Amino acid sequence: MSMSGQYGRSFASKLIQDGHYEQAIAEASRQIALEDDNPEHYVDRATACVQLDRNAEAAADFVRALALDVEAGLLETDLVDDAYFSALLAVAREEARGSVEDGCRRLAGYRDTLPAGRHLKDAEDWTRRLRGELKSEFVKARLDVGDR
Repeated sequence: MSMSGQYGRSFASKLIQDGHYEQAIAEASRQIALEDDNPEHYVDRATACVQLDRNAEAAADFVRALALDVEAGLLETDLVDDAYFSALLAVAREEARGSVEDGCRRLAGYRDTLPAGRHLKDAEDWTRRLRGELKSEFVKARLDVGDR
């Protein structure tokens, strides 16, 4: 049984759920030092980093977790794929403020990490958005007063 008191759940995961992100990072790092081939520890640390807007660190940990999981087969890959793309996009958008091409190179890393990933088209579209070649299509629906 894990330290969180729930079978199969890490103490770092419990800390994340409770909103103790710095402690979760420390705990996941401690677990990585003890068992550096377990992708779940990297996902725990990445998840906590995302909550603190430390997206570059999170993206690096997601990449490491995905690489380790090729052999370990422990992760829910679709969930990690989504979290990784979200963190990677946040970093790419931040980098693009200084250099559009740096942001685009960052997004290109998605295909390198997950050649069959769920967000290949998203990465391509966001590359075009960063370059100003594609407008954002997000439109928030607005209710008329009579529809409320």
